[in-house]
Amino acid sequence: MVKVSRVIEAKNISHVYIGWSNDLKLTVEGGEVIISLDESSLRAIAKVVNNKITEQDEEKAEAVAEAAAAVVLAEKENEVE
Repeated sequence: MVKVSRVIEAKNISHVYIGWSNDLKLTVEGGEVIISLDESSLRAIAKVVNNKITEQDEEKAEAVAEAAAAVVLAEKENEVE
């Protein structure tokens, strides 16, 4: 195992690809980042990403529900006046 002691900051991913050999290739501003993954690492990344997507979807749904409730409340207040 190789210890990575360097942090690479890459922004604006424009393309993501995983090849047959489980190399994760990210095309970013200024070049590419290629990470070789074994199956367990690939699954770990997928789990984290899927959890984050679920969290964001729940936050968006909550915001939409709050906005809808505010509209309903405003309509009821207008009916009373």
